[in-house]
Amino acid sequence: SIPIQIPASLTQNKKWAAWLTDLPAILVACATKWGLYIEKPISSDYAQMSFGYITPATRVDGAEVVHKCVPPAIFAEVQEGPALQVCNGGSTVKLLGQDNTLGTIMIERARPGVPLAANPDDEENTRIACHMIEHFGDRYPTNTTFARQIKEEGFERLRRQNGGTTGYLLEKWAARAEKLFKELVQTSGETVLLHADLHQYNILSAPAALATIDPKGYYGDPGYEVGAFLANYPATSCMGQDRDEIAIRRIEIMIEELPIPRERVIKWGVVLSCIWSRWGVDDRIGDWRDGIKRAETLHRLL
Repeated sequence: SIPIQIPASLTQNKKWAAWLTDLPAILVACATKWGLYIEKPISSDYAQMSFGYITPATRVDGAEVVHKCVPPAIFAEVQEGPALQVCNGGSTVKLLGQDNTLGTIMIERARPGVPLAANPDDEENTRIACHMIEHFGDRYPTNTTFARQIKEEGFERLRRQNGGTTGYLLEKWAARAEKLFKELVQTSGETVLLHADLHQYNILSAPAALATIDPKGYYGDPGYEVGAFLANYPATSCMGQDRDEIAIRRIEIMIEELPIPRERVIKWGVVLSCIWSRWGVDDRIGDWRDGIKRAETLHRLL
């Protein structure tokens, strides 16, 4: 039988109850279809399962893979499989199988698979991330049927939920993010396929080079990529450090390393910090204040 260990992070969302009930049958179907021996979930601290059930597996030919099953709504929204297929191992792990009906994908397993978050040097990590940002989308077409254009997310919905205000978030920061987002999109001189979630936990060590996982299938201005990295503070490299100083150091490195004008890097940092803050309002464990504080720090650099 397949060992199943469902983390609390998945059971907390009541909308996923039916999917979790079906999960054992889904895993059996995938094991049969792809000839898999599905193991227990990866237990490392950095292998979080917030939006899907992720396990290592071994194919009948002995190949090590990772099997990922997500709720139907998430599977339809996040076009990870098609994005991996387009990249074909160039900047990411390879897609080995996908079943739209079951809501699952099978990808190659990166070995040793240690995330960039485990490296204690945040400056080095930032430079590595810049290299990944610069080269992720420069080889791939944007005229795909799955890729969606980046968009400003959620501020208007937040107003509808709070009687015309942005609730916990200060309206001035929501309005500023909307204005800057519109400006950056309208003045963009380049459109690329984006990873759209390129942070320290999605860059893994692999045999030949670093590989990314979990691309989101968006296209747009390359400056959008700075947001996810800025929003994460792994304990190994950031514990005990002032987060304002971290944000400034990272943005200065990004300005130095990326072929993007200084002002655009900073403005994207402000916009994405506000968007991350907006997501934090909905996230039970999210800290919406951190994003706004980072936006304030970066905005002073303009």
